[in-house]
Amino acid sequence: MKEFDLEKTIEEVTAKRFLIDDYNKFKEKLKDARTLLFFADSAGEIGLDKLLIETILKEKTFRRIGFVVKGGPIINDATLEDAQYMGLNELPNIEFLTVSNGEEGTGPETSSQEIDGWVKVYDVVISKGQANYEGLSEFSGIFFMLIVKCPTIAADVGANINDAVFKYNS
Repeated sequence: MKEFDLEKTIEEVTAKRFLIDDYNKFKEKLKDARTLLFFADSAGEIGLDKLLIETILKEKTFRRIGFVVKGGPIINDATLEDAQYMGLNELPNIEFLTVSNGEEGTGPETSSQEIDGWVKVYDVVISKGQANYEGLSEFSGIFFMLIVKCPTIAADVGANINDAVFKYNS
């Protein structure tokens, strides 16, 4: 992009409504939840991720919150350094988990059995961003929050490009 209008982008995103909206299912799952697993998206959005978790914490306390970041830098994906810089380490009962950035030793691959195990252990799982959807969509029990950016994902979720989606994979 040669030009970027931050205020216009914020207005457009906040005006969007979810085409697929499983928010009621989310509220229902939260009622009995004692643990939360959150797959972060980009470093630029990690402050919003923190605000989302803080908003949820106003209604619900968790015995454990797993916050998943990349185990090392890749493009603009959130890392542990980003999460700590934004103060996520100050949230109650939080632990950080890492997934692979493609380099050895940075964590398990998103499509691995280890990640599937994480998803099964936590009561509520949120995944932000299209890239996370691409790596995690084969697993059930995840709430996917994303804006659709390509025809392949649009067809897979049943939406159009630029649609906002909050979809539960049951």
